[in-house]
Amino acid sequence: MGEPRVSVIPEGRGPGDSSEEDEDEETDSDGPILYRDDDEDEDEDPPSALASRVTRKDTLALKLERQQEREERLSQRPTAEELEQRNILPARNEADIRAERSEIKRRLTRKLSQRPTIAELQARKILRFHEYVECTTTQDYDRRADKPWTKLTPSDKAAIRKELNEFKSSEMEVHEESRIYTRFHRP
Repeated sequence: MGEPRVSVIPEGRGPGDSSEEDEDEETDSDGPILYRDDDEDEDEDPPSALASRVTRKDTLALKLERQQEREERLSQRPTAEELEQRNILPARNEADIRAERSEIKRRLTRKLSQRPTIAELQARKILRFHEYVECTTTQDYDRRADKPWTKLTPSDKAAIRKELNEFKSSEMEVHEESRIYTRFHRP
């Protein structure tokens, strides 16, 4: 494909232009207008079968070259020994790994054996009520409260009134001026 050409359009002046307008246009103008000729690109035919095969081979060759470059880059990577010498890769042997694991195991077992009690966790408000109370299943039953005052006999009611009057008269502390307002029940 050819490169697009840039054409310059000269500024044309008509016969009716005055000299004053020419001076104004020259000061306002940014110069000649540039545009690209894309007509040639549109007129070109699509590449032939031979041309497309050649370009395919070229792209395949480029791909193979890139692959070789990648392999060269991988071969230039430093080895593990070089990385250990530069203190990038830690040098560890089996004994060090075992010692480190046993230390971690010892620390974790100590933490497990020194766990706080439930009372301590409750005091620090870490455990909530629903987390430490054991819930069991029960049979459904009528949970409405009994109304014992509906089953009282007249003698029971009289005994309750008598006891309440005795309490108000002897045990209940009342200010002297407000004692006259204390209400007693009929016996």
